[in-house]
Amino acid sequence: MNCPLVPALYMTLSLLTMIECVLTIFIYSMERRLRKRTTSPFVYSLAVSIALLSAISFIFNVKLLFYSCRNKRTIEWCVVLSIFLRYLHVVSCFCVTCLALYRYLYLCWPLHYPMLVTKRRCCYVTLACWTLPIALVAVPSAIDGQAPCADMRVTVSFYATYIALYISGALATFVAYLLVALEFRRKRHALALSSDVARSDRLVKGRTERSALSVLALYAVLSLPHIIMLLVTRMSNGRASAVNLDCASLLNRLHLLLFLPFYAWANKLFRTALITRARKMCCRKYNADSLRLRKEVARITTTALHKRKRKTVHCSISPGREHSSTPLPPQEKLGITQLGRKRSCTC
Repeated sequence: MNCPLVPALYMTLSLLTMIECVLTIFIYSMERRLRKRTTSPFVYSLAVSIALLSAISFIFNVKLLFYSCRNKRTIEWCVVLSIFLRYLHVVSCFCVTCLALYRYLYLCWPLHYPMLVTKRRCCYVTLACWTLPIALVAVPSAIDGQAPCADMRVTVSFYATYIALYISGALATFVAYLLVALEFRRKRHALALSSDVARSDRLVKGRTERSALSVLALYAVLSLPHIIMLLVTRMSNGRASAVNLDCASLLNRLHLLLFLPFYAWANKLFRTALITRARKMCCRKYNADSLRLRKEVARITTTALHKRKRKTVHCSISPGREHSSTPLPPQEKLGITQLGRKRSCTC
């Protein structure tokens, strides 16, 4: 891949991801029923972490294009790109795991769910999602005796910690979806197709199984190459191909782009609020355009009436005499009438 193409792709994916995050936060902030949901802290946390990650990536790639892809590595950029970006990536993975766990409890433990899942506990778990990835710095510092990026490089222990945290979050997400699918599959075979309720229940369970398989496919196809390339790079002392690294990173960024639509937007209430907001914006724009059109038509009509009135006044003026407030004598009136018959005014 040539140099301008890769930063341009990163910028495009980052911009689209930031738009998704802003849209998610806006809809959840404006819709009262979404704000009151117990899982709203997870969605806010996921949107904020992905938005920060995408904003940093966008700024860095704009800087690369501005300097003709010459990266002047400093300790600040090492901390931001090597540590903080991966910290945010692990945070977003943990937030997705919390959403998957909530889905499992809601569908498989409906009687115990109200006691297990409360708004306060969700806030505590969200705080833990932002606290646990600090191990990215703590563990390598304890092993190596110095913090990452202290000598402008990241050690093997840092990458090992990152891979372990990310794989644990991804595996927990897949296991939660798999347990839901297996639970529904067990119940689905026990149902009879004699009633409409059982038929609709079968449809719901089939969709849940497909969701679990989709989660496995997304992590296996889009995120696993990124982890494999990190392992290969560390084991081969950084001799991996730049093309393979770029392809794996772009696939991982595409998975990040699909986090919100697949996990946070998988909610009928959110989709309804999104469609309602879009229709309101379209109707508001249509009303503004129609009002502007009505004003333009009224202006043109008024101008035409004024022109016609001026023409009528001009045609009614007698030739050879100005308007006067004094009444004309009978002889002058007769002369004007005869003259008007000879010279008719065309309007």
